[in-house]
This record gives sequence, C-alpha cells and structure tokens, in this order.
Amino acid sequence: MGRISPTLTAESPRTPTARIPRTEARAGMAMSLATFAMAAASAAQAVLYLSLFGATEQTDGFFVAFAVYTTFGVFSQSLRLTSVPLLIEPTARLTVREFAAGLGLVAVPVLLLTEPLAGRFASVIAPGLGPSGRSVTESALMILGPAIVLQLWAAGAATVLAVRGNFSAVATSYIAGAAAGLIVFLLLMETAGELTLGWSMLAMAVVTASSMGLGVRASGGLGDSREPLRVRPLLGKTGLLLGRTLIYLALNLLFVVTLAYASRSVTGDTTVLSYAYLFASYLVAGTGMALGMSRIPDMTRIARADRRAVLDDTVLPGFRYAMLLAAPALAGLVAAGALLVHDLFPTSLDADGVSTLRVFAALLAVWTFPALVVSLLLPALFAFGRATAVNLLALPLVALHLAATAGGSALFGVNGAVAALAIAPAAFAMALIVLAAGRDSAGLVRRIGMDALRFSLLAAASYGLAAILGESIGGLGGALVTGALGSVLYLAGMPLVAPRQVTVLLGALRPTGT
Repeated sequence: MGRISPTLTAESPRTPTARIPRTEARAGMAMSLATFAMAAASAAQAVLYLSLFGATEQTDGFFVAFAVYTTFGVFSQSLRLTSVPLLIEPTARLTVREFAAGLGLVAVPVLLLTEPLAGRFASVIAPGLGPSGRSVTESALMILGPAIVLQLWAAGAATVLAVRGNFSAVATSYIAGAAAGLIVFLLLMETAGELTLGWSMLAMAVVTASSMGLGVRASGGLGDSREPLRVRPLLGKTGLLLGRTLIYLALNLLFVVTLAYASRSVTGDTTVLSYAYLFASYLVAGTGMALGMSRIPDMTRIARADRRAVLDDTVLPGFRYAMLLAAPALAGLVAAGALLVHDLFPTSLDADGVSTLRVFAALLAVWTFPALVVSLLLPALFAFGRATAVNLLALPLVALHLAATAGGSALFGVNGAVAALAIAPAAFAMALIVLAAGRDSAGLVRRIGMDALRFSLLAAASYGLAAILGESIGGLGGALVTGALGSVLYLAGMPLVAPRQVTVLLGALRPTGT
C-alpha cells in the first residue's frame, strides 16, 4: 500500500450500535502502556535518585525545576486532546503544516524562560530555598528547557499520528524514549550529581521526538509545502491553538504554586512531595488522560451525532477503568510503598521521611479523584465544541487555588498546602459536569461518586487488612507481605465490584481472532 495521505479525513459518525469496545480498549491500552512504561522508567530513576542523593536542599532545588518540566510536559500532552478537533476534516481549522509551525512559535518563550532568564525564574518559583538550592534550580532549568521543547514537538507529532490512527507508532516512540532516558541516567548517576535526572529527561526527549518525527514522515509528512506560511495568519492560528489549551496549563501550574509554598517548609519536604505528586500524576496520565487521548478522535466524530453517547460510552467507563487502577496504586503506596523504599534504600528516607511520604500520598489520593474526572471530561467538552467556555475558567481556577493554598498553608503548614491542592480541581470538575451534562448533572455526579466510592473502599479494605498482618511481621518482609497480600485481595474483589470492566480488559488482552 502507498503512504497515508496527509489529509485528515473524518469517518462517518458512529452510532452506539457501531462501536467496537474491544478496538477502543486496545487503543486505550496502547496509550496506557506507553505512559506506564515512561512511569516505570521514571520510578526506577526516582528510587535510584533518592537513594543516591536523599532529600536535601539541593534535591529540593532540582525538583522545583522538575515541576516546571512536568507542568509543561502535561501541557504538551494536552495538545493531543485539544488540537484534534482543529485537524479533523471536514471542519478542520488548521493544516498539519500550520500546526507544526505554531508549535515552533510556542517554543520561543519556553526557551527564553529556561535559558537567559533561568536565574530570575528560579527565584520566583523557589522563594523558600537558599542560594545553593536556587543554584541547582537554575542549572536544572537550563537542561530541562530544551527537553520541554522537544517533548512539545513530540506531542504535536503524536497528535498527527493519533488522528491518522497510528497509535502503535506513538506508543513505540514513548517507550523508546523512556528506555533511552533510563540508560542515560544509569550512565551519569555517579558523575552528574543532582542534575542526573535532568540529563535523563533531555535524552528521553531527544529519542521520543526523533522517533515521532520519523513516524509522521512515514505516515504522510506535514502536507503540501508549496503554499507559503504567512506570519499574521500563523500568529492567529497559534493563538487559537494556545487558547484551547490554556486550561491545561492552568491546571498543571497549580502544583508549581503548591511546591513554592512547600519550599518554605522543612528541608527535604519539597523533594518528598515531588515524589508523591509524580506518582499520583502518572496514575492520572496513564489512566484518564491516556484514555482521553486514545478516544478524542472518535469522541469528536460521535459527538456530532450523539453527545450523550460520549458521556455514557466513554467518560463513565473511562473513569471506572481509571479508578480500577489508581485506587489500589495509591493505597499500596500509603500502606507499603514508602516503607519498601526505606527498607531497600535506608539512606533515601528516614523514619520522618516515610511518615511524610505517607501523609502526602494520602492527601494526594483526594486530589486524584477530581483530577481523573477532569482528565476525562475535558476531551469530551472539546469534542462538544465547548473549548471557549472551558478555557474561560482557567483564571478563576488559578485564583481559587492561590486562595486555598494560602489559607491551608497558614492554618496547617505544608500539609494544609498539599490538602488544598484538591479544592480547585474539585470545583472545576463540578463545573465541567454541569457544562457536559446540563440537567442530567446530578445523575452523572451520582454515578461517578458511586464508582469512586466502591473502588476506594475495596482498595482501602484490601491494603488495610494486609497492613495489619505486615506490621506484625515488620521490616522489609512486612512491607513485601503488605504489598503482595493487598494486591491479591484487591484482585480477588475486582470481579465483584466491576465485573464488566474485568471482562472487557481481559478481552482486550486476548490476541486478535480469539
């Protein structure tokens, strides 16, 4: 067969009877696999990093810069959700070539902030750190800046590949990048100090972006290059692109604000909080956001014929799958994960660090629930054509978070600031539910709430019972028993709590034709 045409055409609107749940599950699982491969590589590096450098002012300084990287990283991934409706014919408002040129323009302010202005930017985002900590922040920003840009371009290429239906190329690129990053980390961890993880992220970005670029070229390239790109129209279309994605930037800046307050706390708390948030945010990205990415092209097409079907057949099942995985992961971190890291790497976390990590993980579990709702409802609303209404909520969202964080920090210190991280996303999730469901909002809230409750109770009961036995054993053996037994109990209870989801997941894992 010849190369796929660069023209992005729309399929006929699909009715509920025409959906293929197994195919959709495969696409979602491909994206989840890629995300969790990146998460696994990051987790390995994070544990090694913690064992090598502990939780100090220098690691605090690095993780402030790393928060900026992850914020723009998720913002880049969000382009894969917000840009799809702009690229799908017959209502496309951007060509692939204009989309690529727009992402080139977006890279300019990012490089300015992280290169010539890195020192000033570090003093803004790390106000509570001393000179040595802020020096690490500045150095890390200069390494992570190019990585941010490359990940932005990789996300743009992934958007084009996803609309063309080539999810395997996207997944392969991210997995290859994750592997490259891990290799570079292992090579440099004895020589690059606290900046090792930064160089690893840069290597991952280089490999991911290069692989994505080759995938786009093989699938049809950027389209007709004979028509010149004019500056004024291009600026307007770049503004359109960013305007639709503003809400994702606002959502991910919330943690940067929280981390700025945490930098005023005890030395090491910024590092521990960054680990806990990295774990929770990867759960959201690998479940809710991955499902949204894999389904946004179909959601856009289905929404043109039946909006209710998008909620019933994408958002609600997607939330159940996300909670099915996120609830036990967070319960496992609280019950066994922190102790396991301490027992395997005694120099990484002391007893106070274990307690702090447990508290932060428990508080972030509350944040994870509205974050999952938001990650699934946002692509649905973009598919509905409600991008303007959604992005108008960006500034109120940040303002509410600033007020909640200031109040929580004043009342309860760093724990109050972390707890406040859930308030603005929860309010935003409720607003999205109203925008998406209208008069049916109460019913949607009830169904989401019941799903969250049953998975959370199952995870809490499973790992809570396991922790009782694990604590009686103590030490590394106790942590391993808690994790293993909790997982077994949760898996045993899943068919009772979510029989249909288990059936669909098992069907997606079967080879085609069986």
